[in-house]
Amino acid sequence: MKKFAKMSLVAAIAVAGLTSTATAGSLEEAIKGVNISGFVEYRAEATVQTTADVAEEGSHDIDIRLQAVVPVNDMVTATIRFDENQDEDSDDASLNASSLDLQVDVAKFTYMNNGLTANFGLMGAVLTDGGQSDGVSVSKTFGDHTLSAGFQYSTSTALITSSDVTWVAAAGSVSSIAYNATYATVSDSATADTLGSTTDDSANALHAGISTTVEGISLGANYASRSDIAATDKQSQYSVNAATTLSGVTLSAKYAKNNQNGGNTMLDGSDVAGSEISMGALALSAEGDASAFLLGASVAVGEKGTAKLRYASSTNDAATSDINVIRANYDYQMSSNFNAYLEYTVSNDDAFTEKASDYVIGAKYTF
Repeated sequence: MKKFAKMSLVAAIAVAGLTSTATAGSLEEAIKGVNISGFVEYRAEATVQTTADVAEEGSHDIDIRLQAVVPVNDMVTATIRFDENQDEDSDDASLNASSLDLQVDVAKFTYMNNGLTANFGLMGAVLTDGGQSDGVSVSKTFGDHTLSAGFQYSTSTALITSSDVTWVAAAGSVSSIAYNATYATVSDSATADTLGSTTDDSANALHAGISTTVEGISLGANYASRSDIAATDKQSQYSVNAATTLSGVTLSAKYAKNNQNGGNTMLDGSDVAGSEISMGALALSAEGDASAFLLGASVAVGEKGTAKLRYASSTNDAATSDINVIRANYDYQMSSNFNAYLEYTVSNDDAFTEKASDYVIGAKYTF
């Protein structure tokens, strides 16, 4: 669930602003210096799984984003971002064929001066997968190191609605080793959810990672944990990964493991942590006491094409629900800002008697 301002209201304000500006000068002057960016992506998808509860299904996945960064003065900018709210797959055919619901998910002011950056307004929520928050954040760069801190006084993520979130972070490099770390604490919510009891969902979360390159091999390690204070329950997940290129073929490998309580370490239950393995039916963070590995290979096909093949497998120590996933992709970079692709995924979950197959034809334009 996301927090948005309705498009109709924002459009009215924008039109009113442009009308007012136009009376004082030309429209060209009104939009001078405005940085417009975004993307449009459309995925036509078909899912086949002949179990009793899931039959063949056709759907789409649309994502549209439009962002404008407007200079206020030499040190302040205003950012407004429109994002498609109904961009996820849906079993409801009427939603798949309906008009888009373009709404605002970022509306903030940014102050930048001498390595100091401060944001105030509606922005991305820390340690979530695209959640929004009202709040403030400040960061300062010292050479190769950046320190950040923030306070979110309201959020729209499913698990921390109305909670206060305070966080600090550090990122940078020491010699050839890059590092990042984020610590967040959640408090003051009376909402019943999985972060704790029905009266208190306080929690502490830590995410950290390091990476480097040795003799042409990229190496990385990540760790994430979340302690739900009221439930005295701690979930954690770690991973190690490596990648290199041999004779034009890029090879990669990753291994990740949850602790016995599970690996759901993001504040909104999402799976974008640096340690997570997620592909097809496999989402390691949701599997409790489990581990998984991911192997990948990609190779250039001609001047504009890339073929990829990935295999992921998870083993659950607490249940007989092991999952194997194979995904094949072909990407064609027609131009620097337009990519068309094909994707095929087959998932074999021990919990089902039949395999599930997903077919995708997609295209993405960025600007």
